[in-house]
This record gives sequence, C-alpha cells and structure tokens, in this order.
Amino acid sequence: MKINDLLGLSASLRQHASLPEMDPLAEVDALQEAQAVDVRFDALAGIAGIIFDLRQALQLQEADTGVLVARGVRELTWTGPSRDTALTAWSIGSSVPRRGNGFFSLSLMMWPHPGAHLTLTAEGAAFFVGHVPGLSEVPVDYSDRDRGTLIGEVASWESLFAPVRAVFLDSVLAGD
Repeated sequence: MKINDLLGLSASLRQHASLPEMDPLAEVDALQEAQAVDVRFDALAGIAGIIFDLRQALQLQEADTGVLVARGVRELTWTGPSRDTALTAWSIGSSVPRRGNGFFSLSLMMWPHPGAHLTLTAEGAAFFVGHVPGLSEVPVDYSDRDRGTLIGEVASWESLFAPVRAVFLDSVLAGD
C-alpha cells in the first residue's frame, strides 16, 4: 500500500491495530523528536493526514515512519517563522493530544527556534507506524537540498508503506 491509501481509512486497516511503544493519540510527548514531513488536507472529505519521520523519535523507535489520519476535521492550523533554507526539518519538541466533547485535538510545537505550531481538531483519528522501504537509518540533512533530490530518502504520500502497528479512536474507520 501507499501512504496515501491510509487517507481512505478503510475498515481493513483495523488488522494493524496494536498499540505502539507510546500512543500519540493519548500520551503527551509521544511524538517528541519526530519530524513533521508533510500535511495533506482533503476539504471535500474533511480528512487530514500528517506524515512523520520517526528515525530520531525518542518514543516511537520500532519503525521509520508515522502517519496520523484525522476524519471530521474542524480545525487545522500552521503557524511558523520564516526560514533561511528551502527545506526545514521541523522536529517536534512537544506533542499534546486531548480528547473531549466528542473531539480529538493535537497540538505540536516544533523547532528550530522560534518553532512552528500545528494544531488539529477532528471527530476521530488513527495513527500508523510502519516502514517505507529504502529509507536510511538516519534522517536526511535538508541543508542545500530541494524536493526533487529527496525522492526515496523521505516518506511521501506516494511512498510504499508497510504498517506495523496502529491505534484508532472510535468510529474513525469507514464502516465503523
């Protein structure tokens, strides 16, 4: 499967349900030192996805890539400073998930300082950890790189993906 296929949240994805080392949908700082690589938002379907590079993550070390998929998106915001380089590794300094009033929310504070801030609020979410074939054991140095030179070195929506574990909030999968 490709990472993009996760955005469909089909019921067959339930086969990967198994708690990773930490639950990014419930535990504070489970995503610490992971890097936010890409965000995709489908406004028609109200679905957002975030790809994380886990190769330097402190808590999620059994796989190289994480993918958060949120359904019923109510808020998706990004604020960040200007950058000196074309590409920036946005490392997560703090991740704070919350559940309440029928919603899931996630706040990500990132660095380099002054860092970016990504917030997401949705009706439900799923988080997948897995492997993208061919990635090296260490993340890419983005200085002096452009997007075209990163193909195969950083996970993208078109990357092949082998899920290892996944956590789901109630009713996030199609057909649930």
